[in-house]
Amino acid sequence: MEQDKFSNEMPKVTLIPKPRRIEINCTQQIRAYALYDTKTGVQVKDFVKCDGGQIEFDNLDPNMHYDVGVIENIGDMGGDEKPQFAIMWSEVMRDTTDEILKNSNDLPVNYPRAYRIKYNDNNSNGVYDIVDDNGETVGQVTKLSSKGDKPKFVMVFSFRMKDDGTP
Repeated sequence: MEQDKFSNEMPKVTLIPKPRRIEINCTQQIRAYALYDTKTGVQVKDFVKCDGGQIEFDNLDPNMHYDVGVIENIGDMGGDEKPQFAIMWSEVMRDTTDEILKNSNDLPVNYPRAYRIKYNDNNSNGVYDIVDDNGETVGQVTKLSSKGDKPKFVMVFSFRMKDDGTP
């Protein structure tokens, strides 16, 4: 039941190849979105709050692949400290961005994967599992900022997928 409710609230994340741009049609004001370098997992764009409409990240490096991180409970994001997280994909994940874009004829493509963050109440070190639809761990996310319990990282949109051995 919870999963059905969550999927109805899922934003649509689209990559426009030329010029490289990411559009996010979001639905909840409690969420914010940031971009990550898929290869390194380093956050490359600050989190931007959702106003219930569309968020765009423009003028992106056409040679870089991006993941989209989603946080909730962001408060006012005021002050000097900005929320920072890092993503660590497991070694069995492969980036399919080039393959998908090569077959897109430069048309916009939707991010094919949305991974959730699995929170463990006993975890005090700020490292949480990234899980697929089956609950299998495919990576981790680490909170780098120290500002209390907020915000909460909830999801990653990515072109990375588990390497199942098939081309």
